[in-house]
Amino acid sequence: MNGIPRLRIRQEARKAGGRDPNARRTLTYRDAAHERLPHVVKFSGGRSSAMLLFTLLGNGILKQERGDAVVFNNTACEHPETYRFTAECKRRVEQDYGIPVFHVEFQTYEDARRGQWRRLPSYRLVNERPRSTDNPDGFHWRGEVFEELVSHKAYLPNRHRRVCTAELKLGPTRGFLADWLANKRGIDALGHGSAHSRVDLDQMHERHLRAGGSVPREILLEKRRFVLGRPTRRPAQAYADFSGAARAFDDTTTRTNVFGRRATLGEGAIEYVVLIGLRGDEPLRIARVRARGNNPHAQPGHDGEHVYMPFESMRITRDDVNRFWSRQEWDLGLDPKEELSNCVYCFMKGAGKLGTVHAAMRNPQPAAGFGPTTGTPSDIRWWQALEEKYGRNLLAENRMRRKRNGANEPTRIGFFGLSNLDYRTVAQSTSAPAALAAYDKSVPACGCTS
Repeated sequence: MNGIPRLRIRQEARKAGGRDPNARRTLTYRDAAHERLPHVVKFSGGRSSAMLLFTLLGNGILKQERGDAVVFNNTACEHPETYRFTAECKRRVEQDYGIPVFHVEFQTYEDARRGQWRRLPSYRLVNERPRSTDNPDGFHWRGEVFEELVSHKAYLPNRHRRVCTAELKLGPTRGFLADWLANKRGIDALGHGSAHSRVDLDQMHERHLRAGGSVPREILLEKRRFVLGRPTRRPAQAYADFSGAARAFDDTTTRTNVFGRRATLGEGAIEYVVLIGLRGDEPLRIARVRARGNNPHAQPGHDGEHVYMPFESMRITRDDVNRFWSRQEWDLGLDPKEELSNCVYCFMKGAGKLGTVHAAMRNPQPAAGFGPTTGTPSDIRWWQALEEKYGRNLLAENRMRRKRNGANEPTRIGFFGLSNLDYRTVAQSTSAPAALAAYDKSVPACGCTS
């Protein structure tokens, strides 16, 4: 690829007072041992993370024999062009560099716990083509994965409870890495495999009440209907079926720290390096990643991960990323000004961006290789319907709050929290209305992290 930034490796941070003129072009390991750990690139499907991926590859930093891998988490809410871009990235990475790229989706399954059947979260592998009758292992793109999570939780993610990031990205990645870095050939089957759910509905509602919930039985069952209709079993899957570059690796560092760190990191956990493409002009997102448990020194964070964000020290900005892709013969087929990357209508994009997204997507068109996008996450009506179906109705739950200052409180909790703002309002506006502008002031835009 053209214009790949040079990135040197340094094994540990220079002591205070020792300035390094090349620091901006250096991947500095906080501990010399980190260079020997497996490296995992979290690929969001956007231009920044793709640029980081090819920068690492072009500088020879990723190594197959160490167990290095690339992970893309599919929410089923991406734009079709994002899926095309991730497929092309996967083809080039595996063909030209021999590093495996895995597409991972959230999935529930059913198993018995303490004598009761329950829905439990997990993940599955998918290939880089859309799911169809002829390709049952393809990725979902009509919002099924997102709705399965929402139905499983029985409430919508919002700015205060962003379970979509935790459950659709962080959780599946950690589950996958626990399997991948154990040097297995694939993942085991989970669930009972019956065509119908075995969950007892009365027991399910009783567990909800014991956990402090207060949603009436019929409302809860209606919200759980979708997830209870999803497959009850996750099939066994071989890595080689989902990546042409998947190879056995014999990393002594991996094998030894599986046993040496299990007591402190959890069953099956090991240490590994995570590389994320957050840019130098994204300080809020960088701070959020650091706050989730990654120690700035040599100690591992959640499940043994050591997070590195090379573009922060390199001071890479959005303009740098756009210039990089302007020099390539191929690119993500989305205009950067239209804000269509990641979940198309994500509520965390902020007011101005939601208005921009809707202006670009007001008339969703059929996508080549996918079919009609009407009624999918590329259509705001999908988000509107999901909000109406799964939003909390405080009147129906007998949880209506008192009037404040003589005005009625909002009666629903949707994607925008306890607010009168909803996707119906967004859909009816040609530009960001006052309600959207107020929301923009209350939440940082685009705060999602991998």
